[in-house]
Amino acid sequence: MASQISTTAFDPERPVCRDGIVSTELRNGMVFIRHPKFSSQVINHESWAFLQMCDGRSLDDLNEQIGKSLGFRLTVDQLRSSVTEFAAGGLFEGSSPVIRNHRLLDASALLKRLSPLMRPLTTRWFACVTLVALLACMALLVADWGRFVLAVSRAAREHPIPTIVLYYVTFIPIALIHEIGHALVVAGNGGEVPEVVLRSNAHFAVVTNTSVLKDRWARVWYLSMGTVTDIYIWLALLVAFHYTSNYLLVMFLLPQTIYFLLYSYSIFKNSDFLKAVTAWLGQATPSDPWKFIRDNWRERPESAAARKLLGIMTVSLAVKLALTTFLIWTFIVHEYRVLLLYAIYRALVYALGNWPNWVRRIRSEL
Repeated sequence: MASQISTTAFDPERPVCRDGIVSTELRNGMVFIRHPKFSSQVINHESWAFLQMCDGRSLDDLNEQIGKSLGFRLTVDQLRSSVTEFAAGGLFEGSSPVIRNHRLLDASALLKRLSPLMRPLTTRWFACVTLVALLACMALLVADWGRFVLAVSRAAREHPIPTIVLYYVTFIPIALIHEIGHALVVAGNGGEVPEVVLRSNAHFAVVTNTSVLKDRWARVWYLSMGTVTDIYIWLALLVAFHYTSNYLLVMFLLPQTIYFLLYSYSIFKNSDFLKAVTAWLGQATPSDPWKFIRDNWRERPESAAARKLLGIMTVSLAVKLALTTFLIWTFIVHEYRVLLLYAIYRALVYALGNWPNWVRRIRSEL
């Protein structure tokens, strides 16, 4: 369906659903919606029905129509909150999405072919094999740590600009495989994966119907499978590095190694690790990990599951701090340029992820 160019200003008191949205019915009453002006997403049927009611009528009239059509009513504050949330996604005329992803392809056919793999890959046997693979990775990294540090130091010293670029670029295809790992679990449970998208930071993501993940272990496997695929990629790279220190190989290995040493078990930024742990323990995912740790050490939680979560988060934080300190000290001693280039890389990633917001803010102030 072709979309029309709209000059309508967004009015939060009289929202108008964006014209030309293409919708596809999915399983479990979910709906996939897409439009050139916002990032594709999967929402529930009630939300889609609500959006279609937004034709410029007042919030009071809208709430009355919700009661008639959907059988429930919202408070004015709840309704305003919903309007604000959808406006942030760019779903209303005149609104701009806070986060903008770009459609690449429909992954349904690929994931349908791969979905039979889900059953053998979500077993205790495969979990044990993966644990052995992770231990093998750690053993190889320890055995070749001296060579690894020298190779990274040489790359930073001899090829500083290509090293920054390759550190970013080489992680992109691996990130796509990581996302396909998540999507495979959804497809294997009968869910749809209607789209692969490119994020504003040039990394990939998949749009999935996660409503099919009904039981706890399905959710745990879904949240873990991205890292599971990363383990085998890391193992292959470490085995190759054991025999050669090729510069391009080092540039594939470096971001994977940093990911596992510092980020794979992180409890921050809404991490998959934290969500997997909370799904396993049947606990809510803390929105503020720092506050959760601080408050619960002051007053220990009563339930055993909450105490386990506190312990895991505390250990994760302690390990991250220790390894971060170790890496900083290692490269201060061997080659400070590594740390300098990493700081530049982090600044570039931050700029790539935030430039749309900066442009939007500048335009609003003009």
